[in-house]
Parts: sequence; C-alpha cells; structure tokens
Amino acid sequence: MRTALARVCTPALLAVVAGCGADDPLSDAGPPGSASEPPELSGTLAAHNQVRAQVGLPALTWDPALAAVAKTWAARCIDVQDPIGLVDHNEGRSTGGAYVGENIYGSSGSATGPAAVASWASEAANYNYASNTCSDVCGHYTQLVWRETTKVGCALQDCARLQYGRTVVCNYAPGGNINSRRPY
Repeated sequence: MRTALARVCTPALLAVVAGCGADDPLSDAGPPGSASEPPELSGTLAAHNQVRAQVGLPALTWDPALAAVAKTWAARCIDVQDPIGLVDHNEGRSTGGAYVGENIYGSSGSATGPAAVASWASEAANYNYASNTCSDVCGHYTQLVWRETTKVGCALQDCARLQYGRTVVCNYAPGGNINSRRPY
C-alpha cells in the first residue's frame, strides 16, 4: 500500500514552511533559468508554474543552487522532529542569506516531483483568500503561490530506513509564508 505525507514546519496558521541553508545558498546561483531540472525531476518546474498560473502569477525559474541545498539536506535522511519516517525541515537553510522557503513530500511508494507539487497544490481547498486563513494544512500551497518567490530548486532522494522514504524537497527564493501576509 502506498501512502504519502507532507511535513508542515510549525502549527501556526500560515506556518513558515521554509528556512534553508548552507552559508548562503543563493550566493553562487547562476542567472535565473541558467540550468534545467535534472531528469529524475522532469516536469517539476512545469507543475509549479501550472499551479501559479491558475492564480495569475509569473513562472518560477529553476535554480541549481537551491536544488543543491535541497539535495544535500535530503541525502541526510534525518527524521528527529517526529519520527514517523519523513525527512525533517532544514531549519538552517536561510542562515547567512536571504530567507528560503521549503516544502517536503514523502511517500512509501514511488514519488515524483510533479506528484509532490500536486499534493501541495491540493491544499488550495483549505485556503480562504478573503480571510487569509486555512481550514486545514495549506502552508505548502501558499509557498507554491507566494507572489515574491521567483526561483525553485528541488531534489529527489530515497531514504530506505524511513517510512516515507521516497522524498522530494523543494527550496524557494525568496521564501514565502511570511507572518500574516497574503500569498498573492
């Protein structure tokens, strides 16, 4: 049986689903769109941009530096926050630089970048734009559609010892879910 799970950072209503880092994951990034997503994540950028287009937002570009930070973190396969078998958030991802958002998706079966994005996008049903509130988890969705975010980089990792070991980590810059601001 295949199950999937997404981790939300904090219990706050529009939880910060972000924070990343090496010293500054953006400092050595090339020009926006200078590299494309790796083959194992084919369609991930397009899936992000389809969700953003639904609310009239500009497309994101793939950022290899953000992807490298996501890959390094995901490869650690760390789950100490709540040992249910899903990779923890990288709380240090924004250290020394601009705030970086993060979404994490895990599956006990197969997982793809586009499937992770679809899972996060499904949280749109929980978000009320008029009141800027969530009836249930929606922080992954609001990061996807954060107006100021311009770049994304993701990684796919197999963590065999975790229950939800097939993991997708996406990092976003600038990060979203800031206090009580509307995403768009």
